[in-house]
Parts: sequence; structure tokens; C-alpha cells
Amino acid sequence: MKSMTGYGKSSYIDDNYEIQIEIKSVNSKNFDLRILNYKELYFLENEIKSIVYNKIKRGKIEMRIMFRDKQIPEIEVDENRIKAYFDMILKVKNLLAIQDEIKLDTILREPEVVIIKKTDYDNEEFRDILFNCLEEALEKHQLMAIKEGDVLRSFFEESFEIIEDCLIQVKNTIPAHKEKLRENLTSTIKQFLNADFTADIEKKILVETALYIDRCDITEEIVRTEGHLNNLKDFMRRDSLGNHCPTSLRKKSSIGEKYNYTSDDIGKSMNFILQEIQREVNTISSKYTTTKTFLDVLRMKEEIEKCREQVQNVE
Repeated sequence: MKSMTGYGKSSYIDDNYEIQIEIKSVNSKNFDLRILNYKELYFLENEIKSIVYNKIKRGKIEMRIMFRDKQIPEIEVDENRIKAYFDMILKVKNLLAIQDEIKLDTILREPEVVIIKKTDYDNEEFRDILFNCLEEALEKHQLMAIKEGDVLRSFFEESFEIIEDCLIQVKNTIPAHKEKLRENLTSTIKQFLNADFTADIEKKILVETALYIDRCDITEEIVRTEGHLNNLKDFMRRDSLGNHCPTSLRKKSSIGEKYNYTSDDIGKSMNFILQEIQREVNTISSKYTTTKTFLDVLRMKEEIEKCREQVQNVE
């Protein structure tokens, strides 16, 4: 598990080049890379993006490339152009009877008289230097992202245990709650039966019975929530082992068959499962609220909210 928050910096210096690369990232739904200060290296944009994407699949990434070429540039003079400028200035001088001397810097400042040849950076040697520097910055960025991810993993594991414990507490109160509802239903029906049995009485009995069935039965919600929690824990365990974990650990439960997990989209997948858990707990809350379970249901809701907030930082 990796966080989308990370920072890495690297530098390279030799007699010809001075390069410094800085990478920082924050959370985002998609891969969003912005490269700054690399006008001379624009032709390498696609290759740079590809290298970064191999390490970072999601996040808003800002990369700053500081580059200085220390090589002595090749300078040429356009002889035809400089002669043309000189002749033009001399002609104007004679025409206007100006006595001032024609200064050399005046001519050299004219457009395209002095030509500085652009260095061709599209060669194997320079690519190796730049890309090695980039890989070093990415490695440092990833170390921080993994470290932050370990903190997130510990948080999720602790939070999932709290949710599971609360769910068990709710589950343990079901038999007694069912018995209490059954007694209430029995008492209500007896009262109705002691009165004249009319269509209205029959309707009330049916309504009370339906309410009893609805309020008693949260079995499906609990089973699905347990399944989702197991999927989350299994998913995190497989992620900790990497993409090449044993096949036995890749087996999904019957509830989790629809989830197709990969380490590249762990954050998105976890967020989806947490949404499902939140939906089930909200249903439990609406159908099954007792004084004994109120705090447990409330705690589950709080933990799910915290998890959904933190999962936004998972790549």
C-alpha cells in the first residue's frame, strides 16, 4: 500500500551538465502530471511521463526539472547578413552626412547576425544521465509514499477490527431482540383478537407482523458486511505480499467474486468496498436501533467515515 503523498529530489553534476529533479505529489482521482521548467527537454515529455507512470499510478504530481548546460556553445556569424547590415548603416550614414563611427556592437545586435547553435540533447548519453536522475528522484519519492502507506495500513487494520467487534456486539443482541419483538407482537395480536374481528383489525395485524419481520431480520446486512470486511482484509494481505503472491491467497469469497483486485487500483477498490459497508451499516441503523446497540452502530459509522476519508490518500 502506498500513499499518494510523497516527495523526492535528486541531482546530477559533471563538467557538461547540472540537473536537479524535484517530485512532489498529493492525492487525486487520476494520474495528473505537471512538468515545470523543461523547455529544452520538451521532446522527452512522453518518455518522462511513461517512466513516472511506471512508479506512480494515481495522484496530482508536480515535477520540477532544473537544467543547466555548462558546455561552451558553438557560435557562428552570418557573414552575408553582417555585411548587408554594415552596408545599410554606411549608406544611411552617408545619406544623412553623419560623422559618428559605426560601432561593431550595433551590428552584432541585429537579428540573426550572431547564431548560437542549439545543443542536440536527443542522444543516448544525455538520455541516460537524465533518466537515471529521474529514477533516483522517483525512488526517494516512493520510499516516502510507502512509509506513509504503512501508516495508513495500520490505521485501516485497527479500524476494521473496531468495526468487526461492534458488528459482533450487534449480532449478539439479535436473539434477545427477536424474543422481545415476538412478545410485543403476541401481546398486540391478543389485544386485537379480544376485539371484534373487522377488516381494519386484520389490516393492523398484518402491518404489525410486517414490522416485526422487517425489524427482526438484519441477517443479510450483517452477512454482507462481514463479507466486505473479509474482502478488505484479504485484499490488504495480498497487497502486502505484492502482485506475485501465491495463487492460494488470490482466492475470493463468494461475496467478493465481483471484485477484481489489483495492486494498481487498491485505493479505488477499497473506497468502493467501504461505500458498500457504509450502505449496509446505514440499513442496519434504520432497521435495528436499540439502546444496547446504538453506540456500537454509531461507532461503526464513525470508523467508516474515517476510513473513507483516509482511503482518498491511498494510491
